[in-house]
Amino acid sequence: MECALWRFKDGQKALALFLSGDAATSFKESANLGAEWKIFYPAKEALLQMLKGCHDAEIGYAVLDPDLEKAKRIFNIHEILNATGELN
Repeated sequence: MECALWRFKDGQKALALFLSGDAATSFKESANLGAEWKIFYPAKEALLQMLKGCHDAEIGYAVLDPDLEKAKRIFNIHEILNATGELN
């Protein structure tokens, strides 16, 4: 699976997460992700698996409701996985 990624100004990648379908659609259109990109609402376990996959791929952050310039909130994926007991 591929996920929408957002870039910090220094080039680091972050997983893009959205609170609404409208926000996800807006990002999809502004980032020119194409018709093959689908918006979905993962269950908790699927979200944790996505975060683990990002962590394994050295993507250190998730961002909430980003646009092309900024995000509402930035989350450290390592800290999330550690807090949920998902890191060994």
